[in-house]
Amino acid sequence: ENLWLPVEKDMPLEQGDHIKTGAKGFAEILVDDGSQIRLEENSEITLSELSADSQTKSVTASVYLWFGRMLSNVSRLAHSRSKFEVLTPTVVAGVRGTDFAVEVLDTKQTDVGVFDGEVGVAGLDRQKRPMRESEVVLGKGYQSSVFRNRPPAPPAQLRERMLSFTPQFEFLKNKGTDRRRDLPKIMEKRKVVHQETLKKWKTIKTERSNQIKKPETPPPGSRKIEPKPGMEQKAPPKNTMENRIRLQPKEGTGPKEKPQPKPKTDALEKKDLKKPATQPPNKKKDGSGTP
Repeated sequence: ENLWLPVEKDMPLEQGDHIKTGAKGFAEILVDDGSQIRLEENSEITLSELSADSQTKSVTASVYLWFGRMLSNVSRLAHSRSKFEVLTPTVVAGVRGTDFAVEVLDTKQTDVGVFDGEVGVAGLDRQKRPMRESEVVLGKGYQSSVFRNRPPAPPAQLRERMLSFTPQFEFLKNKGTDRRRDLPKIMEKRKVVHQETLKKWKTIKTERSNQIKKPETPPPGSRKIEPKPGMEQKAPPKNTMENRIRLQPKEGTGPKEKPQPKPKTDALEKKDLKKPATQPPNKKKDGSGTP
C-alpha cells in the first residue's frame, strides 16, 4: 500500500516503517540506547529490524538505505548481543560503536566513510547474501566504495565529498550528548505519548486508505480493451453484476411492453395442421371467404 504520512516530532516508529525526505529536508531518529540516525535530503530508509531487551539492555537495529545519504552516531554497544547494521542494494555494514556515513549513489554503488570507531563492510552476492570472506574493516578517517556483486574496494582516506559531512557529524554528536544525558526522561515521555500517538496515526491511515480505494466498477466512459484474436471472452450469464446494477425505471415512467407477435408457421408447418372437416379447400382462416 502506497501510503505516506507527514512526520511529527516525538512520533513513535516501529519495525517495518519507511521514512523518506524531500529536497532540503532531513529527519533524525533516536534509538532506545541513545544512538542517532540522521537522514539527509532526498533519501529513503526502511527500519527492517528494531527491538530492545529491557532485561539485558541489548538493542538490535537494522536499517535499509534505498537511496540517498545517512549519518549514524552509534552508542558504544553495551551488550555483546547488541547489533547495529546498515544495508543497501550493494553492501552490509556492521557497526562497532562509531560515527559513520553511508551514501547510495545509485543501485550499483555505495560509499561508506568512518569518522570515529570501526565499521565492517562486506559486499552482497547475486542472492543478496553478505560475502563475509572479503569483508573489509574501516577505521577512523577511511572510506571504501562497494559495487554490485563485488567485494569492497581497498580502504582509502576520506575524500573531499565525505569530509564535507564533518559539520553535520559535529552537530549530531553535540545533540547526542544532551539526548543521552536526558535519555531516562525521554523514555518516560515516550511511554506516555506512545499509545496516544499510535492511535492518532492509525486513524489517519484508515481515513487515507478509504480515500484511495479503487471503485469496484469502472467509471462511465472508461476505455474498453479489446481481446486479442482467439482470446475472446465468453458471454456472461444473465445474473451478472452488470445486469444487477443497471438502473430500473420508476413505476409509471418506463416504456410500455410491446405486444408479442403471434408465432408464424411456414409452409412446412402448415401441412401438419389439421383442418376442420366442414372447411372448404380454399377458404381463408379469417372467415372472409364465401361458402
